[in-house]
Amino acid sequence: MVLSMGSVQISSAADISSEKKELIDQLLVQAGQSAIAIGKQFSDAFIQQMTTVLKQTNPNIDPKAYDIVNEEINALIDEEFIVKGALSEIMYPIYSRHFSAEELREMIAFNNTELGKKVIKVMPMITQEGMQAGQVLGQSFAPKIQERIVARFEKEGIK
Repeated sequence: MVLSMGSVQISSAADISSEKKELIDQLLVQAGQSAIAIGKQFSDAFIQQMTTVLKQTNPNIDPKAYDIVNEEINALIDEEFIVKGALSEIMYPIYSRHFSAEELREMIAFNNTELGKKVIKVMPMITQEGMQAGQVLGQSFAPKIQERIVARFEKEGIK
């Protein structure tokens, strides 16, 4: 099934060959984005949020409540991500849309090299550093932007 929303096509995982799904799974595992790894990140985030809310709304809650929150969130994420494959169902079409099976094989081979392993390891840090540097750069533009807009408003008679 393929739905077209403007220029974006959304296809279901059912439309993707089992070979391509296996390649996508391999790539996600290499990149530390397997259902298990991402599920752990989701669980940790949900647990932290729920624990914070519980502490704020009921500071005297039975400490066992935190164990229950932890167990239930982990169980749900495991059921959805691992057993039902919810993460795979959303990731398969995304990767499939952008990469052919041959490209996936080439990326997997690259990721098995020393350089590929380094890229996987440092790319998240590079991305984070780049985003932080971009924010600083953007903030440095703010006074100039404001000055130009005010000058233009004055020129155009806008108050």
